[in-house]
Amino acid sequence: MSDVQYVSMMPWMAETSATTRRAGSGESKRYWESAETTRLNSGHWAMAEDESINTWLVNHLPTLRMRSIYESRQNPVLAGMINTHGDDLWGQDGPMLQVQSDDQEYNDALEQVWREWFSAPTTRPNISGAQMGRLWVKNLWRCGEYLARIVTDPMAEGPVQMRLHPCHPRRLGTPSQFSSDANVLMGIRFDQFSRPTQYYIEDQTPIGQMIYRSSFSPWPADMIIHEFITDEEDQCRGVPWQAPGLQAVADLRDFDDQMLDASRAVADQAALLYTEHPDADFWPAPESADIERRTIRMLPPGWKPFVYAATAPAVQYPDYRAERQIDMGRPASMPRLMVRLDASKHSWASARLDMTTYRRATQSLQAWFSGSDKACGVLNRLVDLVAKEARFSVPELRQRPQRVAYEWTWPQLDDVEPVKTAQANQIRLQTGEYTLLELLASRKKTLAAHVEEQVKVKQAYEQAGLELPSWASSDSVDMTADDTQQQIEEMQDELASAE
Repeated sequence: MSDVQYVSMMPWMAETSATTRRAGSGESKRYWESAETTRLNSGHWAMAEDESINTWLVNHLPTLRMRSIYESRQNPVLAGMINTHGDDLWGQDGPMLQVQSDDQEYNDALEQVWREWFSAPTTRPNISGAQMGRLWVKNLWRCGEYLARIVTDPMAEGPVQMRLHPCHPRRLGTPSQFSSDANVLMGIRFDQFSRPTQYYIEDQTPIGQMIYRSSFSPWPADMIIHEFITDEEDQCRGVPWQAPGLQAVADLRDFDDQMLDASRAVADQAALLYTEHPDADFWPAPESADIERRTIRMLPPGWKPFVYAATAPAVQYPDYRAERQIDMGRPASMPRLMVRLDASKHSWASARLDMTTYRRATQSLQAWFSGSDKACGVLNRLVDLVAKEARFSVPELRQRPQRVAYEWTWPQLDDVEPVKTAQANQIRLQTGEYTLLELLASRKKTLAAHVEEQVKVKQAYEQAGLELPSWASSDSVDMTADDTQQQIEEMQDELASAE
């Protein structure tokens, strides 16, 4: 009888997830076939361990990071895919900030200060905010995290001298004197609630060279930006997004080299001369000879030419290569269409479906970067820091309103059929399948923000002396920001009566 580990479980779990095996006594036992260890699967599951992800990171993160960086620099498809993902997320100029509060002067002033600061947010004035965001995306793919220090640059222009000093995640490490400290792990000190309180960053020269006898400088957590996608509770460092598909990427690149070697081996040998005639005359020729292209050479009697068949690459090779490349973009829900930038194998419907899924994943990542009212993303945190410093030099920012909200408008991927999408939304509103609230919620907007934007547009047209847009009625020309709440209530009453 094979060695089977039986696992006791609740009856409802056994009925849905287990298989029944009869023991010798007739008693039934419940177990999972996938939990069996046999001669055939022992090698596959040899490395499976029920350990904390931090244990895995301590043992494997440097290797994963090193290999991910190497592959992203050597593989043109992978490098282009990462660049494409950064462009899709951050666009050309990054997201646009809209501040929402009861003080319109405060909103306009903070938006202006933010635009000025975001145009050059790092200690290098030639790096824009969008370029910084694309660098963060690269680090997420290759390192699983991005790291930056919040510093004061006395040479910075504008009302805010606070700047970001990007640091490579490899510089985050534990000093030797804290190697036995249970509260310090992989360069981060944590409190009792698993919150970072201090970061230890390895010192470098101004040009990025390591200092002899590496030393570390402690930085408080409120002066550090360290972000990664959490995969498990109490996780302290990020896992490279490229890690799950790293082996497939390496195998595919090796396979490409092997296919090229096989094709070259066949191409380099034009023909083989052989004879099966026992009385054939001896041909005093060297073992190899040069053959001029597009010529027919005469051979001695009894000798025959043999031409190697070109069997490499195989007919299935392009399809196999395309299928394996799906593994590159799958961690970020990037379809093969975007990995290869090739839609030749897609129909119009399949391309639309793939892009819809990819667009949804992109919007989720953009929301993670910006944050919400409760979960503070990196952009919301930076706006708060900019506003806190700018209040000393910008009079409109000295008194912060009681409630301030940030709304981010991210660059969106183009719709495959924008006209049909707009027509479908209009039909849904007319038939009552959608309400305006639901439609705005799908766009990550609130009704108040929607009405306030309309008010801003009308006021801007009026101040410039331009004709109002077609959707703006003549009765609403005199509307001001103070009338926003009244219009919201009217629209809510109309929606309620329509329902």
